[in-house]
Amino acid sequence: MRIRFIFPVLLLLTILLFSCVEKYWPELDNNYQNILVVEGMITNGPGPYTIKLSLATTVENPQFIPQSGYTVSITDDIGNSEVLYPSGPGLFLTSPTGIQGIIGRKYKIRIISQTGNTYESAFEELKEPVGIDSVYATFEIHENNSAQYPAEGYQFYINTKTAASDSTFFLWKLEKCFKYKSDFKIKYMYSGTLEQFPHPDSLQYCWKTENIRDIFTFNTLGLSTPVVRNFPLNYATTDTREISIKYSLLVKQFTISEKAYTFWNTVKEQNSAQDILYTRQPYQVQGNVFNTENPDETVLGYFMVGGVSEKRVFVDRPLPPVHFRYPVCEAGENEAAKVADIYRSNADEWPIFLTTSPEWGIVLPNQDCLDCRLKGGTIEKPDFWIGY
Repeated sequence: MRIRFIFPVLLLLTILLFSCVEKYWPELDNNYQNILVVEGMITNGPGPYTIKLSLATTVENPQFIPQSGYTVSITDDIGNSEVLYPSGPGLFLTSPTGIQGIIGRKYKIRIISQTGNTYESAFEELKEPVGIDSVYATFEIHENNSAQYPAEGYQFYINTKTAASDSTFFLWKLEKCFKYKSDFKIKYMYSGTLEQFPHPDSLQYCWKTENIRDIFTFNTLGLSTPVVRNFPLNYATTDTREISIKYSLLVKQFTISEKAYTFWNTVKEQNSAQDILYTRQPYQVQGNVFNTENPDETVLGYFMVGGVSEKRVFVDRPLPPVHFRYPVCEAGENEAAKVADIYRSNADEWPIFLTTSPEWGIVLPNQDCLDCRLKGGTIEKPDFWIGY
């Protein structure tokens, strides 16, 4: 299963437990606000490791409220410790040459606030990672309850190698990167004067990398062999430009403790299902970080310790017949009429890009129809990218 999850607004995962058909409208008060949220991990992979601190907010007014001024450290069970350095609002990093996660060793986090409150997690063992046998995609047509047409796209699956323990707990985190193009080449540029653009296709192709927020968990309890076969991951559809040219999926497979699995699986269950507010009663997900002087204080999030293995795969644009349904820009009469607007523009709006239409001559579509970077990507090809 896959679910939609926005971690910094952890109030979503503290009050939502899905069951059947009775809708629950929680009464939110200030007790659910200004709660410390801890997110981060240490693995057997190379550092630096990142810890993120923020405050929970309400569902009605979701925000990311980073927290700075804390002292954050990671300690192992033989006394090695490192104090993380601040790196942007709410972010704390280890040194690239600092503490390194070692399989079999135990780790915990310690956080001290400016007011002297101390928060810690219990020690958790860094488990031996289980290898990934394969990640693959098949083109599938799924039901689409939100539209009058079925969904089309690539469904990704994973197969693991056989785990050493019959009781193995998995969490998968995914990162997607895709190549896409703007709808038009740039033919002209306006920066006080209208000039021909020297490299018409230089801003047409971009790559965009994003974390997939869905949570994927599984365990091998009850299986005759501790191996995962054909487990479904994300579904990339033709409703966006993601698979319109080429798409890459990076799968990070974490072997985690049963307690960490319980936490993430509960988060998944509370955020999956039909409607975000269909539930029996409010429910709070207990993480592994607590106030050492006041254990009753609510602290959200989880400091995760896990063995990690990873695999990256690529898929090309699906072959016909396939229906791509993402919006496409126009270059018609309306866009031709907008050209005069460039002469009333201000210098802080320059450069303004234009293209041409066989019927209307020079036209001015929305800028993200010409400059692919405005859709969030970069024209720099990633180092890991294979092929075109």
